[in-house]
Amino acid sequence: MRPPVVAASIAVALVANAAAGAAATGVSLSPEAVVLVDSTAKVAARPLNATVVLVTVGGGVVAPATIRAIYDADGRVTSGLATWHAGGSVLFTSPDCTAGAHVHSSTYAGVRATTQVQTAAGIMLYVGAIGAGGTAAIHSILYDTGCAPVTVQVNGLLPVVTFLNLNTAYPPPLAFQ
Repeated sequence: MRPPVVAASIAVALVANAAAGAAATGVSLSPEAVVLVDSTAKVAARPLNATVVLVTVGGGVVAPATIRAIYDADGRVTSGLATWHAGGSVLFTSPDCTAGAHVHSSTYAGVRATTQVQTAAGIMLYVGAIGAGGTAAIHSILYDTGCAPVTVQVNGLLPVVTFLNLNTAYPPPLAFQ
């Protein structure tokens, strides 16, 4: 068989197998998947659970990001709207939060380690490498409040391979559709 025919045959078999598996468990496949869209109606992510979504960062990298509810002036949750969550930290090997970025390993199985930090430019998603965590000599930590100098050895860290400004790439408010 020629390669395109083999690839097409495998694709048909996989779709048929998925449909059969779904039918056997009483689950029907939806022709339209649920997605998270931004304020420009662009698809921002796919849901993993109620507050964790999978964002395509670029170059084939898919990473988890967290969202949170938007509250009105009286402190009530707005219906159907969300925004990007922040509050994480990024650890750096440089003394000024400019080089050698690392993130803590992930608690979610099968996804990359990430963290989200509020900066003056917006909420940044820092994405770690795939693999086991290691130890690094950390000399600064970036928090939502800014860069703090430290000198510590930290285990369970993964080097940051890419980052994305979530507010620029996918401006809030966000909504599931």
